[in-house]
Amino acid sequence: MAETRYPSPVIATLLLAAIVAQPTTYRVDPEKAEAGFDLKATLHTVHGTTARVSGEIHAVPEDGGGLALHGRIEVDAASLDTGNGKRDATLHGTSLDAPRYPKIVLEPERFLASDPPAADGSVRGKLTGRLTIRGTTEPVTIEATLTPQGTALTAAGTFDVTWAHFGIPDPSFLFVHIEPVAHARFRVTFRPGS
Repeated sequence: MAETRYPSPVIATLLLAAIVAQPTTYRVDPEKAEAGFDLKATLHTVHGTTARVSGEIHAVPEDGGGLALHGRIEVDAASLDTGNGKRDATLHGTSLDAPRYPKIVLEPERFLASDPPAADGSVRGKLTGRLTIRGTTEPVTIEATLTPQGTALTAAGTFDVTWAHFGIPDPSFLFVHIEPVAHARFRVTFRPGS
C-alpha cells in the first residue's frame, strides 16, 4: 500500500490545530519573556534587551489552517538596557521618547505555518500584525516559531524595524553612524488564562 504524503503546510496546520484546539486566551509569563534588538553602528553592534514584557492574546484556529489572533503585547520602552547609561538615556529620551510613549506595542493578527513541524513540535511561520513605536503604528510581518510546552506556548521571532517609519530621530552622532534598521527579537512564553 502506498504511503500518503501530505504537503508540509498541511502537517504544520494539523499540528497547530492540536496545539490550539479551541479558542484560547494566553497571558505572557513574566518570568519567561524577553524582547530586544541588535543595531549596527560604526565599529560595533549595540545590543538592547528587556524582560519587562506583558500582555495577552486570544488565539482562534482557522478553518483553512493557521491561527487568528487578537490581543496586545507590551514592551516597557524605558526598561530597554544596552549596558551603557549615556546611550540608554538617549534611547529612552530622544529616540523612543519613553516619558510620552512608555510602551512599544505589538497587536498580533494571524499566524500561518510555512514549514513542517520540527522534532520538538515547533512550527515556523509568519506572524502578521501591527507594531506601534513612539505613537506610530505600522503593519509588520515577523518570522516566528511557535513551540508547545504542555499547555503553554512559546513564541520566538525576529523582524526588522526601520527607524524613520516610526518617526524615530536618527541616533547617529559625530563620527558614529547608526544603521537605519534595527533587528528586533523576542522570546515569550504564554500560559492559558481567563
